[in-house]
Amino acid sequence: MERYCSILLEWNRAIRLVGPKDAAGIREQIVDSLLPYLLMKPSFPLLDIGSGAGLPAIPIAILNPKADIVCLEPRAKRTSFLRHAVRALGLSAVSIVEGRASALDPPEGLIGKFSTVTARAVSEIETLLALARPCLAPGGGGDPGPRW
Repeated sequence: MERYCSILLEWNRAIRLVGPKDAAGIREQIVDSLLPYLLMKPSFPLLDIGSGAGLPAIPIAILNPKADIVCLEPRAKRTSFLRHAVRALGLSAVSIVEGRASALDPPEGLIGKFSTVTARAVSEIETLLALARPCLAPGGGGDPGPRW
């Protein structure tokens, strides 16, 4: 987790990924992103909508290195960060998809595939649920995550 914190801190200087600018603040963000995971123990495959800095997807992947996790992020700079972090951390089971979740047209290959969907600060809960629903496999669930 410390390696991820270092990578995030380094990239955060160039492209704003998270609010905190120091390691302690980033560690707090990482721990905060894991709280729902620790309470609910998601099943896999997992889709993280609007992955941004990789929270909670990358910390979950660090704890479950063989878990099938897909990070969906629309912004190119952030997908570059995610690809770098995943490579640097050796998280070979994590995939990065550059694209938007859309209730009208989810990205190809994401429909009906996931047992769990996570997101942080993506949209209002109703909108987020509409985005997540098409991606969930029958019987799948999700963690909408806290909004700050």
